Amino acid sequence: MKILTLGSINIDFNYSVAHITTPKETQDSTGLKMFPGGKGLNHALTLARAGMDVQLAGMIGEDGVQMLHMIEEAGVDTSLVRTLEGEQTGHAIIQVDEVGQNAILLYGGANRKIDEAYVDEVLENYGEGDILVSQNEISCLEYIIDRAYEKGMYIVLNPSPCTQELLRQDLTKVSMFFLNEVEGRAMTSYVQPGDILIHLEELYPDSEFVLTLGSQGAFYKKGASQCYHPALSVPVVDTTAAGDVFEGYFLKAHLQGKSPAEALKYATYAAGLAISHPGAAYISAPTADKVDAFMQHPKHTTDA
Repeated sequence: MKILTLGSINIDFNYSVAHITTPKETQDSTGLKMFPGGKGLNHALTLARAGMDVQLAGMIGEDGVQMLHMIEEAGVDTSLVRTLEGEQTGHAIIQVDEVGQNAILLYGGANRKIDEAYVDEVLENYGEGDILVSQNEISCLEYIIDRAYEKGMYIVLNPSPCTQELLRQDLTKVSMFFLNEVEGRAMTSYVQPGDILIHLEELYPDSEFVLTLGSQGAFYKKGASQCYHPALSVPVVDTTAAGDVFEGYFLKAHLQGKSPAEALKYATYAAGLAISHPGAAYISAPTADKVDAFMQHPKHTTDA
């Protein structure tokens, strides 16, 4: 079994603000930090920190080459990442307020240059039983899902951003969805978690679902199997990469044969560590030994 993350690779610009800026408002930020980011990169990095072998595929501009070296040092195989001359690496403008909540504006850049020829090249050495992790921050997603499905891969999708174009695609080929309440509402038109899960299963009866609700915890559902784990009560510094870290650690446990309840617990503790540190996954994603220690002594472990 091989794991491929084919997704977005960004440079994140994290601005510290008193509150999320409102329309017509001009606000001074109190700090700026730059990190490697993007859901594809975050998922690959988290899986690597969790101790899994993972390959990252995607496109960057020449301004992202140094960032790529940083990811390689973290243990991610980046040999499939392509650098495009004359293009900008995707980036995100992230506001983080005083209670750790965020608002994110994306610029796709090179992420939107992924085409069918590149997808075929990336998937050439992958096949039945291998894992594809992807998101909607890149171009050519429908073709990616179709080709992975034809190859018999297990397809994991984070439907973010959840656009009408995405919802028109055949997502019945997706093996597992990771989504938050905003994406769940967009996909089903329902608000309550229970209603969202029921309707998702009606739409995609063969899929598994992990619905994350921030401070309200997370649900897993597949057919008659459903479980829930509450969020941890920890100091919140920055929630930017919490969902990506949660997904990476849930996948690790799931792929290693742990029960959904065990996987939810493992992912919850990993995300709990992540939100207590600033920045995207490059900074906040914990290593497996830190998560294990936190689960044993949750009141005494603070370092990611």
